Amino acid sequence: MKNLLVFLLFNLLCLSVQGTTLEFAFQLGEKQQPRLDELRPDVARQMAFNKHGTKLITKGMGGAVVEWDIQSQQKRKIGNIHAKRWFSYSTGTNQLFVRKADGNITVRSVGSGAETQLTHGPYEIGSLSTDGMLAVLSKGDSEIEVWQLTQQNPERVKSEGSAQKLKALLTDFPVRNGLTLSDDGRFIAAAEGNYRDGEGHRTIIEVWNTIDVDPIQVLNTGEILGIWNVLFSPDATMVAVDTQKNAQSGIRVWEVGTGRQRLVKNGFEAYWTRALAFSPISDYLASGDEAGNLRVWGLSEGESVIWETYPTGIQSLAFSPNGEYLAVALWDTTIQILHWRKNNE
Repeated sequence: MKNLLVFLLFNLLCLSVQGTTLEFAFQLGEKQQPRLDELRPDVARQMAFNKHGTKLITKGMGGAVVEWDIQSQQKRKIGNIHAKRWFSYSTGTNQLFVRKADGNITVRSVGSGAETQLTHGPYEIGSLSTDGMLAVLSKGDSEIEVWQLTQQNPERVKSEGSAQKLKALLTDFPVRNGLTLSDDGRFIAAAEGNYRDGEGHRTIIEVWNTIDVDPIQVLNTGEILGIWNVLFSPDATMVAVDTQKNAQSGIRVWEVGTGRQRLVKNGFEAYWTRALAFSPISDYLASGDEAGNLRVWGLSEGESVIWETYPTGIQSLAFSPNGEYLAVALWDTTIQILHWRKNNE
């Protein structure tokens, strides 16, 4: 009852702390009773806004990819992505990077449905650059492939675009926790880990620039169980992950290049922090966890400037690139759309 009251108050009131404002705007989807044993198929596992903030593209736990129109609050189904950890959306080109059920790796236009096949094979995770010209794929236990794509015509149902594999990067551990490209295509980050009897879990983050074959950074997270998210800040100066150790979650943010830690938080009550998202100009990081805690962290001061609790778990978060919205996907299958502003705007 207390959590429900907090949630209702949050919907009515505006949160304004240390220069930032979050205000409830509207809700996407109809509320369903959350399931704790297995999340419902309509829960948004991952999501991303288009570059104008007018559409929200989501991938559900069941694999369905949906585009929400922010103005009409209506949705249309785009397709399915069968791989659980696979969701990569190019904001600049409005394209999805997709692994299909038959093993084909394709780039698909969200608007027209036009597809270009990149390659075929047992790839686990993929990521596409914002301009749609560079892609990375994890293959097997110790390899990342880097691909160069040519421009495709988004209006053609069967595009004639082509792709070329540029190189392969060797990793220290299996890339089982995540793989991502920075928005500008300059950097690659892989969250890798393994488990050995007597040693426990080891998870590291390797960072490459896209020119060289050797990593420019190897970030040791310590003996943690694993992570849900690895992501670059929009300006590519930082890389962030969530952590899990001793049944408690946390967050870490490093500077790219220097390796200096900008944010280190441990011991959250939730088992997993499932969602992370940087603000559009890289000055804040939002986190959401299984206990329903939504926090916004100021990266200059290293402390949370907003902290609210929903009555159910948070699965994913997304800021709109135009800085207008923060989307919060809950285990009750709804997506709460919040207005995001700085008080001086």
